[in-house]
Amino acid sequence: MSYVFKGSLRGALCGDCIEPLAGLTLKLYRVDADARTTALAVAAAKDTFGPVDDAAAAAKAGRLLAEGLIDDQGNFSIGLSEKNYDGGPFELDLWCPTVPHLKPGPRPPVPLQFGITVLQPLWRQTEREQIAAWEYVIPHRAWCGVRGRFGAWTICGHVRHCETQAPIGGVRVRAFDVDWLQDDDLGSAVTNAAGHFRIDYLASDFKRTIFSPSINLEWTGGPDLYFRVETLGGTPLLNEPPSRGRAPDRENAGPCFCVDLCLKEQPRTNEPLPVFDALGGYLFASQIDSAVPGSGKTVGDHRAFYSTVRLNGVLPKTLNGQPLEYRFEYRSTDASGNPTGPWTHVAPAQCSATFIGRNERYAPAFPGDPNPVKTRYIYADPAVPGGGPDNAQIVGGWIRVPQAANVFAPEGFFNPNGNMLNVITGALAASPSIDVNGVKGGDSSTVFGAIFASNRHVGLRMRVREVGNPASETDAGTCAHVAIENVRYQNVSKGGAWAPFKLSDQLAVVSVDVLQLRANGCAGVQAGLDVVITATHPNLGAVNVSMQGPGGPYAFTLPAAGPNERVGACAPSGFTVAGLADCAYIIDLSAELLLTTGDSAPLPVTDRIGFCKK
Repeated sequence: MSYVFKGSLRGALCGDCIEPLAGLTLKLYRVDADARTTALAVAAAKDTFGPVDDAAAAAKAGRLLAEGLIDDQGNFSIGLSEKNYDGGPFELDLWCPTVPHLKPGPRPPVPLQFGITVLQPLWRQTEREQIAAWEYVIPHRAWCGVRGRFGAWTICGHVRHCETQAPIGGVRVRAFDVDWLQDDDLGSAVTNAAGHFRIDYLASDFKRTIFSPSINLEWTGGPDLYFRVETLGGTPLLNEPPSRGRAPDRENAGPCFCVDLCLKEQPRTNEPLPVFDALGGYLFASQIDSAVPGSGKTVGDHRAFYSTVRLNGVLPKTLNGQPLEYRFEYRSTDASGNPTGPWTHVAPAQCSATFIGRNERYAPAFPGDPNPVKTRYIYADPAVPGGGPDNAQIVGGWIRVPQAANVFAPEGFFNPNGNMLNVITGALAASPSIDVNGVKGGDSSTVFGAIFASNRHVGLRMRVREVGNPASETDAGTCAHVAIENVRYQNVSKGGAWAPFKLSDQLAVVSVDVLQLRANGCAGVQAGLDVVITATHPNLGAVNVSMQGPGGPYAFTLPAAGPNERVGACAPSGFTVAGLADCAYIIDLSAELLLTTGDSAPLPVTDRIGFCKK
């Protein structure tokens, strides 16, 4: 039995500024058999984190069990073979050839290794392997120390409105260091929708002088910081004096520095901020029970989502004044919305062509043309990633919003409609079909060993960034929990005993029969009428049985509802068999399914049977 150790590893810079340790390697070592193993295994990682010098790394190289690369989201998955691992504790080390967002310097970085902790994983048995999960955020003091050893310095902060504290996005923040002859420009960044910004720079950026590289110095250990905030067009919004950098809270800043800046006035913006906020016609914040521990179903009518769902919201053409691109990610969750897997971007096979807006162009076909403005539908189509006149370009999974902006030019003017992606929910969480061959009306669908279907659960989020700029990437709306259901049923009995046949690829098991016809479908009904039904689905709505014929329609009392189905006999309601005229009758069974695409619901699933009263 193999082992899979998975989870996430991130580093805290300060406050809410936490970065995934993308591109670094997590190493797993067999522990030394000494008395310290138990103590280290129960110690907090913050107390055991520290550098591993070259000699120590070489000494433990023979004990290496496995290693794995940490991805862009900070996630890792490392397999261990039972041939060299028995499920016991192991040492966790972090090998750093660099650190995230390190600016290029005059010399390549020297790789470093750090010990994190000794861990005894809590293994959970699955059908094919044992799995353990571990998530950890390296405290800012330790992680900033690591970044400092690479000469990687960072400023994280927010820009807010002074009075309302509302975040201000789309403004440029510039950072400066007060120096003895001339101030150092450390860099700039544009705030995202949450007002957050990050500026990365090198130690050499503030140690240089006008005599550099011959003389580099900084009288104290770190820079003395002050800031300027301006619009993307360069209009000043906040202009701190250099003396602000000599204040105690700004002087001698460390490798990680957090700051909150405020503006007295909210700057005007020409474009809305991008936001994913709806599945079809349902706003997920208020019309879907999407917060943990919610059901993931729609509020009020309790519908799960199925088939292809339109993800939508507000889709501008730019972000921070630059062309915008976006993509969607999903992750599996449990029935309460707690995540059970990492965020993964929606692949081309998991979505379909999406109508994202219109292109308008003033192009009268002839003088006096009554329709001089010509329009075209524009799609984001995974089958046409290269883009074209009617398609947005898709590069590495990122959908680039068309930038056409002149209605009088051949390019026209692209007007987004808020649609972002048509996601195929059945491709996000596989729902194997269920064979109910042999199940007749009145039987439970599980009578021959088939299982009850159950909803799958996922979270969805939208990521946006300036085209081709990973540093500008940010969240633009997260629906933490959505219930989806796409099971199809095979060999469902229809027509009862009178005219039996089977249908496959059914959304639900819906079958009706009359016991008096089981032996002979043409025998007819004389003294008794025993109607039996089966209606099975994890999101079963209203079930109705009615009979058409002379004097009808006729109603029935249904069997009690179970968690997944209504099964059993239906008693005549308000009529007797003896009172029926000798004639032909038709019994209809219909079952509503509490499913939605966000824009439409499936028609009720039906079955019917006919008989003659003799």
